[in-house]
Order: sequence, then C-alpha cells, then structure tokens
Amino acid sequence: AQAVWPWHALVSFSAISRMSSLKQPLLPRHKDEVKDTASRALGTAFAFAVFIAVRSFHPIIIDISKTDGKLPYGKATPCVVNSAVDIVIGNSLALLFGGMPGLKQCWDPVPLKVFSAIAVVYAFGDFLEMQSMAVMGGAAYQILLQSKLLVTALIMWVMRGQRQTTLQWNVLVTIALGMSAFVLTDDSGNEGGFQPIGLVFVVAKVFFSCLCAVLAEKHLKAFKEMPIYSQVAQLKFAWLWTSLFLTLLFDRNVREDGFWNGWDGRTVVVAISWVCKGWSTFLVLKSLDSVLKNIGEAVAILVIYVFDVLVAESVSDFLPVHGKEFHISTCLMVMVIVLTVVSYTLAPARPATK
Repeated sequence: AQAVWPWHALVSFSAISRMSSLKQPLLPRHKDEVKDTASRALGTAFAFAVFIAVRSFHPIIIDISKTDGKLPYGKATPCVVNSAVDIVIGNSLALLFGGMPGLKQCWDPVPLKVFSAIAVVYAFGDFLEMQSMAVMGGAAYQILLQSKLLVTALIMWVMRGQRQTTLQWNVLVTIALGMSAFVLTDDSGNEGGFQPIGLVFVVAKVFFSCLCAVLAEKHLKAFKEMPIYSQVAQLKFAWLWTSLFLTLLFDRNVREDGFWNGWDGRTVVVAISWVCKGWSTFLVLKSLDSVLKNIGEAVAILVIYVFDVLVAESVSDFLPVHGKEFHISTCLMVMVIVLTVVSYTLAPARPATK
C-alpha cells in the first residue's frame, strides 16, 4: 500500500490542479494582451501627436519672434537660457525623487565627462539652428532639415559600413532634388530672396545632429539606467557653457549691447519653446521608432505650411506674422517632399550581411 500511495497522491494533485485551472477565465491572457496593446497604441499616438506639435510650433514661434524678418535679440541667447533652466529642473527633480544621492548622481564625474563631450556637439547644433532660422522661414528650415536622411545614410556608410539599397538611394536623391526645387520656387515668390548661407547652416546643423545620435548610441549605453532628469542635468552643464561661448564669440550685439538686449515677451516664449522641445524629445521619443519619427518630421512640414498659408494672415492683427500667398506649385512641391520622405521611411532596408 505504501508503494501505491505516491501514485494516488499524484493523481489527486493533478485532479486538484485541473479543477483549479477550470476556475480561471477562458482567455485571461488574451484580454490582458488586448488591454496592453490598446494602452501602448494610445501612448504611441499621444507621443506622435506631441512630437508633431513640438516640431511644428517651435519654428513657428521663432518666426513670430522676428521683427521685420530679423531676430532682434542675440540669436543663441534663448539656447543659453534653455540650458540653465534645464540644469535647474534636472537637479530639482533628482533631489525630489532621489534625495541627496540623486542630486550627487547629477554631478558624478565619470558619466559627466562622457555627457559633456557629447553636449558640446549638441550645443553647436542648437547654435546653427538659430543661425539658420535667422535667415529663412520655418517651412523652408523644416524642409531643408530632411537632408538629415541623406547625411545619416552617408555617416552610417562611412562609420559602420551600413549601405542603402538602390531604391533608398534613388529616394534620397529625389528628396534632395525636391528640397532644391522648393527653395528655388520659394525664392521666386519671396522679395527677400533665398540666402545660400542658410543652407550651409542647416546642413552643418544636420551633420552635428546626426553625429550626436551616433555618438550617443555608442557611448551612452553604459549609463542607460540613469534617470532622464540626471542625464539632462549632466548634458546641459557643458551645453550651457558651450552655447554661451559661441554666443559671445560670434554675436557682436551681445558683446556690445549685453546679453538681454532685444529681449521681449516673444523671446521668453522662444526660450520656453526650447525647454519644451528638449524635454519632450527626451521623454516622448522613447515611445516612437525611427519610422514614426521621420514621418512626424514630414508631417510637421505640412503643419507649418498650412499655418503660413491659411492661419498666419488671420492672426496677424495680434501676432507679428505675415501670411504667404497660396501657390499651387509650392503646395505640390511640399506634398512631393512629404510623400517622398514617407516612402524612404517605409522602403525595405538592405539585409544585413553575415
């Protein structure tokens, strides 16, 4: 009887297990998966909408801050203020959520050296962005910014040996031709004319941004467990001093008339826009893949163009903006560029070679 007992015990335990499993819902995991999928989809949609809004309204706000087509303040002074504010916000959040150990983490010299080196390159990108916006409108800037696809492809080819397919190269060349055609079309209808130096600034800004992305992916993996606010605090330390150095070096008005010369309420909004753009980038982009990021950048072109053509004139009574006339050639060119960027984003990549 003792030899048979373990078998009966096993059968009883198996029966009890089956009975308890019958009490479970028929498809509990499926419901959980549906809820998780729906919540992720809503989160991604929200992040996508925020991304488009920030990428659209940031150039528009800078355009509104212009007086007679020019920036009346030191071009990069809002970037300096943005970095100082971000340092305060990052350290405050670290102290709030992590106490003194969290605050000390913001000034840990080991990651600070790595973050500072990358922040210098980021600061050059912000400086070049303001220089670009000083000589062109938001729509032109956002369109020329799509050259980052071509620059990124070249950088990845040189640094990683990652090549594009023939289809991708053809689409990239089409984007470049479309940007050139838009600039020429916009120039023919613009009294001020297109300034080639603006194109140089944009391409340089794109190069620094793409280089930052490659460097950040390569060197920041060791610190990915750090909270976002600690990373921002460390990045913005060197970012602040580099932006201030570039401002004093290249902006004679700041040296002669002072840092705050030309500032008004619009400039404060520009600085706030920089803060919102930075934090939304750090917080929102983790929910978006590269496909949605590129599509969002393309959709931002449409938003800015619609604002210039349909909205700007109606709000010109209380905002210093001037609407643009609708030209079918310009509209078609904008649509061609947007759809071409989307086509490149959805094009199949070259399979990895073993």
